[in-house]
Amino acid sequence: MDGIHDMGGMHGFGTVPVDDDAQFHADWERVVFALVRAIRPQGIYNIDESRYGIERMAPADYLEATYFERWLASLERNLVEKGHLTEAEIEAANSRARDLEDPAELVPERRDPDLAERVRDAFDRPASFDRPDDEPRFAERDAVRVRNSHPDGHTRCPRYVRRTTGEIRTVHGNHVFPDANAHGEERDEPLYTVAFEADEVWGPDTENPDDTIHVDLWEPYLRPAEENDND
Repeated sequence: MDGIHDMGGMHGFGTVPVDDDAQFHADWERVVFALVRAIRPQGIYNIDESRYGIERMAPADYLEATYFERWLASLERNLVEKGHLTEAEIEAANSRARDLEDPAELVPERRDPDLAERVRDAFDRPASFDRPDDEPRFAERDAVRVRNSHPDGHTRCPRYVRRTTGEIRTVHGNHVFPDANAHGEERDEPLYTVAFEADEVWGPDTENPDDTIHVDLWEPYLRPAEENDND
């Protein structure tokens, strides 16, 4: 989907501020991180569904939210959509928390050694998104053009490279296709690293015309450069 989250190449937002190297800036951020990491090994929702949950935030809310506020918004949305929570339950908990001096009092203590072990295992052995290879359509050094598609759902194809021409630099084999995975369909597609000249992406007035931009793109995003530009 074409949303505010896809900000690459947009003007007017200034430089990205980097204030410090701290991973967390408040205790509640640690809780959100832990909740998400505890939920994923249970198969309730996957990483692409998590990203799609963030992408569906209202634009103003997205811009005002911090990194972990976006995680929390997606967590709540996915748990509601999967039937594990209701919006009424979330609002009731928020109302109770507003009346407490320490909202942490609402967090129940739960001991689940089996879940704790699965979470530790997920950290030690991250999920693999590699899949058995099929014959890819493209090879290294092939010239390709990025399709000008605008799907309603999740996509990992950034707007700023659509309708641009680049060159296949690396063929990575088949990987889980996020555009399908975000909607509950696990299928795999060939993945490539594509190189683009800076002036092809940003135009002739680009500040650094000798730069090369490398973007990882799945095969459905691409077509041979010589094909008619109908999409």
